[in-house]
This record gives sequence, structure tokens and C-alpha cells, in this order.
Amino acid sequence: MSIIMDLKIITFMYVISLTSGATHQGILNLYHNKFKGDGTYYGAGEQGTCSYSPPSLPPTVAAGNIKRYIALNKPQFFNSLSCGMCFKVHGSGKGLGSDPIVGDSIVFVKDLCPECLAGSVDLAENGDGRWEVEIQAVQCPVGNTKLEYKFQGSNPWYLKLQVRNARIPVTRLSLWQPKSQRWAAMQHTSDGFWLMGPGPFEKPVHPSVHAPLKMKLTAANGVVIEDQITKMPNEVVIHGTGKQFPQDPSLPQA
Repeated sequence: MSIIMDLKIITFMYVISLTSGATHQGILNLYHNKFKGDGTYYGAGEQGTCSYSPPSLPPTVAAGNIKRYIALNKPQFFNSLSCGMCFKVHGSGKGLGSDPIVGDSIVFVKDLCPECLAGSVDLAENGDGRWEVEIQAVQCPVGNTKLEYKFQGSNPWYLKLQVRNARIPVTRLSLWQPKSQRWAAMQHTSDGFWLMGPGPFEKPVHPSVHAPLKMKLTAANGVVIEDQITKMPNEVVIHGTGKQFPQDPSLPQA
């Protein structure tokens, strides 16, 4: 049997064994294709639409695995579902200005470029010019680090939750409702959070060691994992039970 056939079988077995939720084809297209556009600069900084306020950048960035941040174009931002994704950006050095973008870089999405067209990125660096680039999503180099969470403005009647440090972005998040024995889907916000507002949720919510807040997270490739939180302090990075999405052999890696 050929190596190519072996890889196809491995990939097929991976999909059958791990994929049980809905995929997000728009996000997956960012992994399966390369897109040509413009690379520009908009100044150094870590803050942005995705709400990664310093010093709370995810471990894959804070550890120095990724040193460049970008604002992603609006058509491929998917209303912030692309927040926290990683891309390989290739610069040809062709363009206009004094600071050409040359070679390959792994970058982290932390902001939105509302005026950028598909395939274009705005580097969070000081620089000058408009340069030809090619971009493709890659699985973030999270290593052995796990998923993180952060609440914002939350209380027992209202939850706003950020999922951080995912190898592959989360495109669906549901909370377990213990009284009615069902999962209730949270709504995604334009600033990179998930919202439990009005709707079919059991309230009040008081997560604890004996009654954790149980979550079901679905990645863009359809892989589903479950995690839980036992507290909900606001503006503090917290951890669940040590979960992370596995590497997907069908998607490019950093």
C-alpha cells in the first residue's frame, strides 16, 4: 500500500473517530486554500477587536511561539470567529513603501481590519507600505498548553465567556442545563466572546467544585470536546480540566 493511500486512510479514520459536530466550511476554507491580498501596517500594539487585553495573551503567543499579530480582513473574520487563529503569511517583497514584507511568518489574529479585502492582513507593527502577501490558516502551535477561559461582565444571570488558546477555533459552544438535562447553545459576539443572555438557560448560575459549569465546545473541523469550570471571576484567565483540541492531520500546521 502506498504512503499516500496510508495517509488518506489515517485522515479518514481521524474524521470518523473524532468528528461528531457541525463543521464551519468558511473557517475550514482558510486552512484548505491560499489567498492573495495586500499586507499593510497599522502600528504596534496587542489590543484589538478580539479583546486580548494585555497582559493576558494566550500561552502560545505569550511564550514567544508567535511574535507577530495581525488584524484580519472583514470577509474572513467571520464576525470574530477567526479571533485567536494562526496564519502563515508569505511576503514576496513586491509592492510600494519602505518596509517590504518578505518571507514566511506565523501570525496571530487579534484584531479586525474593516477596510481590508479577502486575503489581506494588517500587521500590528510600525511600518510603511502596501505589499503583496499570500495567507493560509494553520493550526496554532499550542504545544502542551490547554484551553483557557475568561469572563467579562458576568453574573449568575448573565454570562459572557471568552475561549482562548485553541489549536483550532471554536465555532459552537453550548452549556449543560442540569434540570432539563439538555445542552443550550450560546450566542457568539462580535468581540470574540460567547454570550448567555435571554433565552433557554437555567438561572441563576453558580459554578462550584460540586456543581461545575459544563461546556461542549465544537471546533471548526467538527471535533467536539467537553470541559467544565468551577468559578467565574471577571477579567481573570481561568482554566478548565486541561482540555485541548487534538491535531488534525488534514489541516496544515505551523
